[in-house]
Amino acid sequence: MSASLQRVLLITGRYLAENPYRELLIKRLLERRGVEVKLAVPGRGLNKGAMLDEMEHDSVFKEAGAIRIHGEWEFRKSMRNCQMVIFSVWRSYGPLVSLAHAEGRPTLNFCATSGLDHWSNGVERCLIRSPFTRRLLQHEHDTMGMPIPPEDQIRVVGSIQYEYPEDLHPMVFPDRASFCRHYGLDPERPIAVLFPKGIQSFHKKVALWFQDWNKDQVDRYNQWFLDKYGEICVKVKESGYNLLIKMHPMAYAAYNCDTEFEFQYWQQYPWGKVLAVRHTRDMYHYADVGVGITTHSSLDMGYFKKPFIYIDSDIMAPPNLPAFDTIQLGRLTPGPSTHWHTQPMTVNPWFRSWLGAFCRAKDLPDVLANAPTSLAFTEADWKQFVAEYWGMHDNQASERIVEEIMAFGEETLASWSRRLSWRRWHGALLDGVERWRYPDQGRR
Repeated sequence: MSASLQRVLLITGRYLAENPYRELLIKRLLERRGVEVKLAVPGRGLNKGAMLDEMEHDSVFKEAGAIRIHGEWEFRKSMRNCQMVIFSVWRSYGPLVSLAHAEGRPTLNFCATSGLDHWSNGVERCLIRSPFTRRLLQHEHDTMGMPIPPEDQIRVVGSIQYEYPEDLHPMVFPDRASFCRHYGLDPERPIAVLFPKGIQSFHKKVALWFQDWNKDQVDRYNQWFLDKYGEICVKVKESGYNLLIKMHPMAYAAYNCDTEFEFQYWQQYPWGKVLAVRHTRDMYHYADVGVGITTHSSLDMGYFKKPFIYIDSDIMAPPNLPAFDTIQLGRLTPGPSTHWHTQPMTVNPWFRSWLGAFCRAKDLPDVLANAPTSLAFTEADWKQFVAEYWGMHDNQASERIVEEIMAFGEETLASWSRRLSWRRWHGALLDGVERWRYPDQGRR
């Protein structure tokens, strides 16, 4: 182990009920290397995607010695005696990074999620998911002035989204038959999983995306997607497939929607069974195909070597906003993999390249009936997809992250300790930090 790195502060990122303890992998691996890890779980004043306040007494986090931080003062206290601050990346952590720097602590962040996003937040080293993420950070720096570390401080290590502490989150069902029995599915039929956006959160986003629209325009745009989800449910039923509905993670977050409302919405399609969030890991193993319209869940199905069908995704255009430009940063052949080697299709403005197919809703039963031939992709296609969007597929991202943390400590702590000593003797800097506040946070 590094003789210099002794104690760090680890800040959890977005709370995901489907894999809530993944940051504990980093904590445990660092502790095996002799590093003491203080684990901090932000409240929703610092991170809207954080765990709910009523979950503060979660037994797993409690046993891990986790502390809860709600604002600047608690964050400052949590840094005491820590040499470094490590962030599980999230969009709102920029002010925390700045405060850590003012307090003399080097910072690093790593990826614990799926999707396309990564926010550098001004850290010295970014441990990113994939080559796509590297291009994303550069694009956002060039077009929006977002901070970015030097190129040699951006390291591709993968994501721990689908790495699980086995003692805390094992597979629930030992085989596909038991999984099907639990949901009342026919084990002799394949399983299609619908990945909708959050019902309430998407409606709110539409109003933000198209700010010059009136309420009727917003409602019509939103209703088109709801009607299309319903049509997809009907077509999956016609195909003879089992249907599972995997609600969006936002639907469980409860800061932008009502989880019970989201669940009840899907009861109008009783043949479609809503997946319990704790069974997400099992679902990815036992499902056969994913379907959706605007979702990026083709990333997740592709990670597990499962095809995805985008349906009518070209009919309703996304907003003309910079965030949607980043989709075009992909380097894979555009469109579904069914056409990569023949006549590539640029048909989906919501996601550029994926493993699987594209079709109209009316044709979905035929596409499913002809599977797996109609959805097939090669081993080379899959490896190319994983390399582009995930970096690696070996479930060793946590090991690489810890190696980078240890190396980063050796490289930086000497110079940063001098900065920390300087800060301790210069009260003016501390006075400036004392006046800093999150907009909605006072001292607690």
